[in-house]
Amino acid sequence: MKPNGLVVDEDVFSVLSTECGKIIDTRKRLPDFVFRRSFARYFAIEYGHIYKKEFGAFLFSLSNIFGDESVNYMTLDPSPEDSGYRQRSYFGLASFEPSSLVERYVPALFREQKDFKILVGVNVGAFWGSSLKWGIFCDRKSWEMDVIAVAENVDVPMISGFRCLNAVEVSSYMKSQYHWKLPTALEFNPKFLANYPI
Repeated sequence: MKPNGLVVDEDVFSVLSTECGKIIDTRKRLPDFVFRRSFARYFAIEYGHIYKKEFGAFLFSLSNIFGDESVNYMTLDPSPEDSGYRQRSYFGLASFEPSSLVERYVPALFREQKDFKILVGVNVGAFWGSSLKWGIFCDRKSWEMDVIAVAENVDVPMISGFRCLNAVEVSSYMKSQYHWKLPTALEFNPKFLANYPI
């Protein structure tokens, strides 16, 4: 099983979606605790980072640290088995060999010319490595935020170059995102910060 891009095989899809379920509770959403177990460290970043080539480079760095044989992404909303994906003969799931991740990340996951790609229009998704020592939960629909969980004391800001939000910045970010509906932010912040000590 060595897919290197969008997953089209049903057996591969079954294996990888089961693997995702070992690290992410695919039914849960932020601010709830979405991981299946506790991790050494958590980091919050703005959702928009996943659209950049640099995010592929960050995933490559994580895969090196944790010795992953593959780095994977699965859509959670819409479902990876959504008919929109199946009409295009692939699942809402991608798997990459780390050695080609930086090169393949953007072409495989984003719109290229007129060809629909997996991350366009996704509301919620998850990244993880085959080591199951890290995971990233991505929520565009509700919070415009990603939560990175790592099993060791990894300096995510250093290896990614992304600004990771501390507790004060998460609170401020949510208040700015929901300035028109402040009670939503005020409800989110304490729940999120209780679940993710950042």
